[in-house]
Amino acid sequence: MPETSGLSSVRVLDLSDNVSGAYAARLLATAGAQVTLVEPTGGSPLRSRPPLLSSREPKRSAAFEYLSAWKRGAALDWSTEAGWSVLGRLLDRCDVVITTLPAGEALDFDGRVRSGRPSLIHVSATSYGLTGPWAGWRSSDLTDWAASGYLYITGDPLREPLQGAGPWASYVAGIGAAIGAMSALHARRATGRGQLVDVGAMEVMASAHQWSLVMWSHQGRIKHRANNRHAEAHHPVSLMQVQDGWVCIAAPTQAQWVNLCIALELPDMADDPRYATAGLRFDVAEEIDGRFAPFLMARTRTEVVEHLQGFHVPASAVLSMDEVLGDEQLQARAFWAYPEAAGDGAKMPGVPFALPSSPESFRAAPELGEHTRAVLQGAGLGEEEIASLAEAGMIALRGAGDD
Repeated sequence: MPETSGLSSVRVLDLSDNVSGAYAARLLATAGAQVTLVEPTGGSPLRSRPPLLSSREPKRSAAFEYLSAWKRGAALDWSTEAGWSVLGRLLDRCDVVITTLPAGEALDFDGRVRSGRPSLIHVSATSYGLTGPWAGWRSSDLTDWAASGYLYITGDPLREPLQGAGPWASYVAGIGAAIGAMSALHARRATGRGQLVDVGAMEVMASAHQWSLVMWSHQGRIKHRANNRHAEAHHPVSLMQVQDGWVCIAAPTQAQWVNLCIALELPDMADDPRYATAGLRFDVAEEIDGRFAPFLMARTRTEVVEHLQGFHVPASAVLSMDEVLGDEQLQARAFWAYPEAAGDGAKMPGVPFALPSSPESFRAAPELGEHTRAVLQGAGLGEEEIASLAEAGMIALRGAGDD
């Protein structure tokens, strides 16, 4: 593959039908890759994933609008031999294909598509990977959270475990899949060969556990639920109440602890042997929080955060969603995108990194079949072939397919 700026020469086919694969493809698109979403002629299941936007008719999925932004869209039924032949022509011209097929189907697909395309990279994003006793098991947002160990450590210690908000595990798996694709592209520069990138959400999530695994392997301790506190023997790494809400204060190191005590006008605590280590502080967290409370409750979130930052103590206000949407930092970073199809004034997360090769302008999620004609023409199909496929119901067309 020739050296170019960013990923501008990388062509990706997104055949996924769930969050992890779709997010991986979105990340590649926002890094500059040419990503084409290939949906069934009836539309991707993501088009009906809640929440549905009620400002326009027919109702649109907020998840689909977000996950499919910056992509072109084509609609093709590749379940038949004729449809598979058309898909093959698209694969001949792509570098990466992303699937979310069940394990057995993913392996069959990989055998077919890469046998005659040695440079093709196939990214398979599943919950449990393509091998092992759990390969092929059904999953959901909740089971992904449970299988990776995060359900067990989330929530109040006196209550049942809780799932984190939304399909968080799927998004993390999507990040892993995008990194896997990038790694395979890098390897291909040296070898000229593609490979199968097998990404399981359970493994990606398990890799993010930090000290929870070490606590067990080296100390024989199982991390437990600790509500809003850090349950790995560090304090303060938690939420604390202030005059107008909550702030998050993280001071696990000794230097940060000393700075925090000075900032809160409690210098005696910095030298108190009862608070000499992070572990000792964790054991008396309630006592520490009680001593901090008068200073914190007399001040607002903004006052506390700015004050602590001035003492080099990590701290942030706990923002509500409307505050996040209007936050000056995200505005200054030009983070938000504005999809007109979602309604007047709607905004969504844009490019999650500052990268010169990222697309300069926002591209909304495609309508079903919006670019089918252009995609097929790019694969070498003529007008008669396209018309024949449309008449047979194997593709969906919308407009002229121009970009």
